[in-house]
Amino acid sequence: MGKETKLLEKLELVIPGFHGYKKKELLREDDRLVRGKVADLLVQARKEIERALQRCAMLNCSQLVAMDSLRKKLVGLEGRVRHAEAGYAGYFDRVKIREKEIGALIEYDAKVIELAEEIVSKAKSLSGEVVNPQALGLSVLELDDKLRALEEALDKRMSVVVGE
Repeated sequence: MGKETKLLEKLELVIPGFHGYKKKELLREDDRLVRGKVADLLVQARKEIERALQRCAMLNCSQLVAMDSLRKKLVGLEGRVRHAEAGYAGYFDRVKIREKEIGALIEYDAKVIELAEEIVSKAKSLSGEVVNPQALGLSVLELDDKLRALEEALDKRMSVVVGE
């Protein structure tokens, strides 16, 4: 219970209004709040990549196409997260979420937010690395790995929500 409590406290600090899925009627609202926070972080990361893309274009760096691909991936992920129907199409109504599932959902929420924050941090570093092609290439690869990890975490989170 200690690990879950720490994660819950972190989520409550990071997401204003988050209740930790304490009441059934708040499930959709908490889900919406988590997804909104993650989507906002992804928008922030996209803006950082766009700044780096501008610098990269000015310097004619070799990672321009790879960085634009990351930007496009972020746009898609942000849309997927932000525009998913609240509670994933009424699954909260059809699926009985018990304490065990709530604990798993809180863990995935914390993981998804942590990954989104890491993505923002890594995206912020790209602008400074544009002048160093090797460092920029490594950062682009690391950012791509983090985006894949976020996609996987979102998929696993969704499977908890739908009761799989």
